[in-house]
Amino acid sequence: MEQKPLEDQLTQLQEEVTANTKTLQNYETMLLQHLANASGSLLEDVGLIELLANIKTKSKDVNERLVEAREKKIEINEKRELFRPVAARGSVLYFCVVEMTMVNWMYNTSL
Repeated sequence: MEQKPLEDQLTQLQEEVTANTKTLQNYETMLLQHLANASGSLLEDVGLIELLANIKTKSKDVNERLVEAREKKIEINEKRELFRPVAARGSVLYFCVVEMTMVNWMYNTSL
């Protein structure tokens, strides 16, 4: 809640990783379909060779984006960890207030 853009960036990053992973799976499926439907020698099939070259360049770009996404995720998690001491302190405070009701009945109404 303190840094909403940071959480938005993490959500967007996760969506991009999912989309990139799906893209890689689609490339793999397309390649397997062409290999299964190929007739004759694979080395003579020009369309298949062009498809392989195209998929190779696209998958390289997608893999680079996935590596960048991992690095950004690590950076975002480091920034999120800065708030852990505050969260721990708030947790301790909350449970202290809750347990005060066990000390005296008067605290039930005052808290």
